[in-house]
Amino acid sequence: MSGALKPTLVIINLPVEDLTAATAWYTKVLGREPLGEPSPTDVEFELRDGVSLLLTTGDEAASKAGCKVLLGVEDLTAEQTRLTSLDVKSSDREEIEGALAWCDFTSPEGHHLGLVQALS
Repeated sequence: MSGALKPTLVIINLPVEDLTAATAWYTKVLGREPLGEPSPTDVEFELRDGVSLLLTTGDEAASKAGCKVLLGVEDLTAEQTRLTSLDVKSSDREEIEGALAWCDFTSPEGHHLGLVQALS
């Protein structure tokens, strides 16, 4: 199928109440330091090439759903257009200038997903 989604990365967005305590625990359990803090409400761990765990206190949608899967794409605009053609409604594009752009959408069962594009 030529129109298939081809994720370039997978980010598991895990809501936590205490980011400091969660970061310490995941650092210990995973046996590695986080990649960094993309924002004051997030800490990211690389699990393997193209797969990350993002601890967050700043994502209300993930906290209600329990988890949100983010799929990395090369062209967010093209993928949003493709989703629209499949009658899947996505949120408006959001962006951290020079870093990331993303949009969210929901599965028929209510699972929260997102597409994210690296801008750098």
